[in-house]
Amino acid sequence: MKNLKVKDLMIPAEEYCRVKKDATLHEAMTQLVIQGEEKGRIHPHRDLLVEDDEGNIIGKVTMLDIFKSMEPNYFKMDYKDHPSVLSKEYVQKVYTDFNLWSEPLNTLCQKCAALKVEELMHTPRKTEFINEEDSIDKALHSFVLGLHQPILVHKDKKVVGVLRLGDIFENVRKAILRCEI
Repeated sequence: MKNLKVKDLMIPAEEYCRVKKDATLHEAMTQLVIQGEEKGRIHPHRDLLVEDDEGNIIGKVTMLDIFKSMEPNYFKMDYKDHPSVLSKEYVQKVYTDFNLWSEPLNTLCQKCAALKVEELMHTPRKTEFINEEDSIDKALHSFVLGLHQPILVHKDKKVVGVLRLGDIFENVRKAILRCEI
């Protein structure tokens, strides 16, 4: 895996769905559908890059960010106190204690559709970027250790691409299938 570079598997930023930070979540979801249809993608992107008024990428909105925005009680939790391995009992206790997902899906969707993207986007920390020249094994290690997906790829401090775990997996799957047993 050391011979394979991040730039070999990343999706260039200009090919990724982008929205302005002041777009609503509804507008952002509409953009995902439109871009998926325009590009004829079998598996359209499910994440969005968020850009400022100058077109600089300042964050991302992932499926997980959207789910969390639909249930605001998640933001009441202090994640640093959570155990790294979640038992079934612990998960159930948190679910009950915070009264999560108690409203119908339609109600939750109506509440979050008008949210501005900047209210729910994930702003990556410095440790959440990877250089396009880094090896894929470094990226895979970051994913396995729980880095917020997908990873933003940079070159000279500018975001130039997106690396998804599924794209690495697809490459590994093909390699395994080439192996004889």
